[in-house]
Formats: sequence, structure tokens, C-alpha cells
Amino acid sequence: MISLHALSREAVAQVAHLELPRAQVDFVGDIAEMSDDPDPLIRMHYASYQTKVIGFFKVDLDISRRIPHLAAGTFGIRGVLVGGQYQGHGYGTAMLNALPDYLRETYPGANEFWLSVDAHNHAARQCYEKAGWVQIGPDRDGRCGKENVMRLSLEE
Repeated sequence: MISLHALSREAVAQVAHLELPRAQVDFVGDIAEMSDDPDPLIRMHYASYQTKVIGFFKVDLDISRRIPHLAAGTFGIRGVLVGGQYQGHGYGTAMLNALPDYLRETYPGANEFWLSVDAHNHAARQCYEKAGWVQIGPDRDGRCGKENVMRLSLEE
């Protein structure tokens, strides 16, 4: 079973072993870059399976800074990854399926989360869609080109 946890800036060494295939680094950056984010509105989190740390993601307390058509203070997800050494075992799907309950518990004032995913990253977009994310748009220019904007409602 996958479990999700907060990751303090002092404990980022816990995720340093996560590697990504080169093609995926283009979309999110490497783990050193992602976990060295000094932004005070970013909260880091990790995913574990049994005793192994297998994934990482960030919560942005104001994703409108990256997706300007959203209201200030809108919650978002950034940099979702499963280490390359753990891919292909269903961990990404399990992590995304665990995310809504974790976000409800950890961010009780938020009723929705937003993200953007590279329009060419079909595998990631399909995983998000299967986990309940809906492509809303409008698209935005991102790290590698056009990104699709997606929303996850936390209302039950």
C-alpha cells in the first residue's frame, strides 16, 4: 500500500535516490532541482511503499503564479514523479489514487487542486485522468512547450 507524507526541507535526502529517465527529466527536472526549491509557498511530500521512498510531489499554495487565469491562493500540484527505478509497478497509479484523501486531510481548506502537464506527455495525462483529474484549460506555455491544465475536485 502506498502512503503519502510531508517532507521537510531538512529531510530532502530521503528522496535524493529517486532517478528519472532523461525524457522525464525534461518535464519536471531532476530530483535535486525539485527538492531544492526555496519557494516559501511550496510544500514537499513523498510517497512510500513499505519501507521504500518511491515518489515525490510538491504542493503549491498559490499555483496562480504559474497558471495565471486561476484565482490567487489556488492550490496546485507540481513535480509529481515516481523514481525511474520504481516505475512499471503501478506505484504512480497508486500514488495518484491516494492523493485526494491525503490532500483532504493535509489541506482541509482546499476543495480543489490544479496542475499542468506537458501536452506531449500522454502517459502522465492518462494517469491523471484515470485518477479523476479533468482537463479544463486554457492550456499554458510551460517548461517544454504547451501544457494542459487539469483540475481535481476534492468534494465528495
